[in-house]
Amino acid sequence: MNANFHSEFKGNSEDSIGLSFIKVYNLWHKLIKDQLKRIELTHPQFIVLASLGYLSQKAEEVNQIDIAKKSDIDVMTVSTIVRNLEKSGLVNRRNSITDTRAKSILLTEIGHKKLSEALPIVEKIDHDFFASLGKEKVYFNELLLQLIND
Repeated sequence: MNANFHSEFKGNSEDSIGLSFIKVYNLWHKLIKDQLKRIELTHPQFIVLASLGYLSQKAEEVNQIDIAKKSDIDVMTVSTIVRNLEKSGLVNRRNSITDTRAKSILLTEIGHKKLSEALPIVEKIDHDFFASLGKEKVYFNELLLQLIND
């Protein structure tokens, strides 16, 4: 037996909020990945498409920086994902009308259809996965938002 495990949770790992959080995340993420794979999307691709769809409701132009900020994915990763989405015909890039150095990202018709297919899948997983929290689900989300904002 190794007595050199210097953790405050050495007596009971279930007391570790970090371990519990990652276990819950992994369970939820596996459900998302498995269902999105059926419609030929990765989870990061979905996040970029959903961010683009959301931002496009209110802005005439959306660029990679906007998507990166909304999704909290770094700009270079967003750029790679956008390139792959463009190859798949789900988005188009065009020169920005407001900034000649930037590219606007637009959902194609196929991209709209794919996003419309993916959103109910992901939202159902979220609904079902967090349903056991009952009325506490809203409070749980408020706590998550507090952690993000802190």
